[in-house]
Amino acid sequence: MRKPTLIALVIIVAACCATCASAQTRLNNFVVELANVDLTAGAEAVSVTLERPEWLHIRLLGEGAAIVTVTADGADTAILSAPGETMRYLPAGEVTVAVAPGNGAALERLTVRRVPEIMVYMYEELTAVSPHGHIAHSWEGLEEAVLHSANLIVSHDREVYLPYAEAWQERGGRWLINQGMGALRDETVDLAQYWADLLGGRIWDGSIHDEVVSRDVEHFERYADGLARFRAMPESEGKTVYLYCGGSAAIGDPTLLDFYEPTDETAAEGERSIRATPQGDSNITARQMSVKLEPGVEYTISAQMRSAGSVSAAYSGIFIIDEGWHALYGRLRAPEGDTDWTRYSATFTPRPSSSGLYQVILVGPASGDLWLDAVQIERGAEATEFTTGERNVLQNPSFEDGLSKWMSGADVENVLRDAVIEHDHVFAPEIYVTEQETEERARTLIQQRLERVPAAWSRRYGVSPNALIVLSVGDCTLRYSNDHLPNVNYKVLLDMQMHAMAAGDSAPDLRGIGFWSAHYGSPEALRWYGALFRHYCIEGNTERLTDDPYLLDHLANPGFEEGLEGWETAGSVEAVAVADMPDRGARGRYAPVPQGAQVIRTVRAEGAAANSFTQAIRNLEPGRAYSVKLYCTDPQYAERLIPAQITIEGGEMLPEYQWENYWQVGGGGPQYWTMYRHVFRATAEQGRLTVADAEPGEVYWDFIQVERFFEGV
Repeated sequence: MRKPTLIALVIIVAACCATCASAQTRLNNFVVELANVDLTAGAEAVSVTLERPEWLHIRLLGEGAAIVTVTADGADTAILSAPGETMRYLPAGEVTVAVAPGNGAALERLTVRRVPEIMVYMYEELTAVSPHGHIAHSWEGLEEAVLHSANLIVSHDREVYLPYAEAWQERGGRWLINQGMGALRDETVDLAQYWADLLGGRIWDGSIHDEVVSRDVEHFERYADGLARFRAMPESEGKTVYLYCGGSAAIGDPTLLDFYEPTDETAAEGERSIRATPQGDSNITARQMSVKLEPGVEYTISAQMRSAGSVSAAYSGIFIIDEGWHALYGRLRAPEGDTDWTRYSATFTPRPSSSGLYQVILVGPASGDLWLDAVQIERGAEATEFTTGERNVLQNPSFEDGLSKWMSGADVENVLRDAVIEHDHVFAPEIYVTEQETEERARTLIQQRLERVPAAWSRRYGVSPNALIVLSVGDCTLRYSNDHLPNVNYKVLLDMQMHAMAAGDSAPDLRGIGFWSAHYGSPEALRWYGALFRHYCIEGNTERLTDDPYLLDHLANPGFEEGLEGWETAGSVEAVAVADMPDRGARGRYAPVPQGAQVIRTVRAEGAAANSFTQAIRNLEPGRAYSVKLYCTDPQYAERLIPAQITIEGGEMLPEYQWENYWQVGGGGPQYWTMYRHVFRATAEQGRLTVADAEPGEVYWDFIQVERFFEGV
C-alpha cells in the first residue's frame, strides 16, 4: 500500500521505563497516553518502541475526510477513513500512525493511548438460550450498550458466528471461542494438538476455558507442556489460550504471605510453626489443597495452637471443607488471649465432595497472634501421637518446609503459571464481589481482592501482563446474581470496583478487564459496563463515574426483614419466615430471593378484593429515571408469570424499559420466581409505590428495590 502524504507519529509502547516515561502520560492504572498531537499546528515525528504486543486506542478529531494508517511489523493497515476512533492489537516493535488529510479537511487532534484488553463475555444470540434461565442479548443490543468500548468478544464455536467475527476483526477487535475443561482434564488428549486443531487455520483469535480450579492442580504439568508445545507449532501464530480461574488455585494468592509466616521462634513439634497475623477477612486463608479423604469414613483432625493477645474472627482456627465449601468438618476453634501450646482435636465423617477432594483451611485471628503446628488428619475416632508419616494424610504438617503445600498455589513453583507467562497465554481470574451490608465492608473486600491481590501477582510473580480480571455482571437472573440486597445500589458497587482498579495506589500492569456473563446481566447492566469501560479504560479517568450513594434510601425495609414495618397494607398481608415457605424458600445458591429471613405473603380468596402493600418513595430527584424491581412466586414456584398490579405515583412511566419475566432458580430443580421491573421518570421529590396481587391465590413477595436507572450516555 502506498504511504499517504502524512503527519507521522512513530509510537513505541515500552514498559514505562525511566528513559521513556517523559514521553508518556499515565492517565490511570489502565491507560497510558502515548501521543496527543495538535494537528492544527503541524506535527513532528515521535519515535518510541513496543516491548510487547499491546492494545492501542487511536482517535482522530476534526472534520472532513482523512485516512489514518498504522504500520506495524512491516504491514500497512488503513484503520480510519474519517475522524473517529478505533482500537488495534499491535505486535511488539515499531508502530507508525500516519494521517493523510483529504481535500479541505480541518483536522484538530490525534491521540494514541495504550489501553487494556476489554472483554465482553459473551455473544450467544445465535445459540439456543433458555429465556427463563439466561438472557440472549442481540448483536444490536450489545453494539448499543457496550461494544463501542470493548475490543475482545467471546462466542460459542459455531459457524453462525463467523460473519460477526469477521466484521469485528475488520474493526480491529479480537474474537475468542468458549470452551469447557473436559479435553484438558482428559489425560488421553494431546493438548498441543487439541489447540492446534481447535484454532489453527481458523478465524478465531483464541479460546477461553472455563475454569481452572483446585481439582486441576494435578494436571498442571500436562497443561503447561501442552501450552509450550502448542506455542512451538505454526498453528499457534496469532492465537492465545485463555484460562478462567476461580479462587487462587491457578495463579496463587501471594497476599497470603503477608499474613502467614513460617517461624522458628516457637514450635510444638520439630523446629518450625506457622504464625498467623490479624487479617479481618475470612477469605484470606492458608490451605492445603487436594486432600484425599474417603466419604463415610470417620477421621480425627488434631493440631497444636498457641495465642498471644488473640481475638478470634468468624472462622479463626482450622477446619476442612469440600469442593465449593458446601460442607465444613472438624472445626478446631482458635484459642483467645494468651495461651501456651495446646493440642485440639475433633472427629468428623465427610460426605462425598464433587471433586472427590477436600481442603484443610487455616484462618488467622481478628487481632493478636496465633501460632499453628502439628496438623494431623488420621482415620479413627481418637487423635494418636503426631506423625509426619503415612498415617497422617497431610503433607508438610508441621511446617518444617515452611509454607510448602499450604498456600493455595502461592508456592514459588507453579509450572502452569510459568508456562502461561513464558508462552504468552492468559489467565482470566474471576473476582466476583457480592453486595455487602455496609459500604465499608464492600470497600474492604474490593481492596483485598482487586487491589492487593493483583499488585502481589505483579510484585511476586510477574504475571499481571498475562492476567485479565473478570468481574460479575449478574443483576437479574436467578441462576447467578451478585445483586443480593434490595437496599444497595449494584451499579455503585461495580463503579467502586472499577475505580479501585483504575485509581488505587496499587498499579499492576494488567492485560485487561472484562465481565462474566452477559447472559446474566440486564440491558441496563450492560449499558453501565459500557459506560464504565469508556470512563476508566479508554478516557483514563481517576474520579468515580457516579456519585450516587451505595445504600439506597428510597424505601424503608425493602426486604421485609422488619416484617411489615414501613409498609401500609390492605387485606390479607402478613410477614412470614423464609423457613416456613414451601421447601424453605427454594433458595438457589446464587439467587437473591428469598432475601434474608422474611418475606411477605398475600392470600386472596375467590371473589375477594386485591390485597396490597404501599409505601412512599422518598428522596427522588425530579427528571431522573428510577426503576422499581420486585420478585414474587406462589407456593408451587410455578413456571409462569405471577400476575401483579404495580402502581407508581409521582413519576412518568417509561414503558420502553418495562420488563417482566419468570426466572428459574439455579441448582434447585424446576422452581421459578417472577421478576417485575418498571421504570419511571420522577416528577416530584416523593412518589408512592403500591403492589397488589392480581388474581385469587397465595403469593410470596420479596426484594422490593427502587434505585436510579441508567438509560445510557
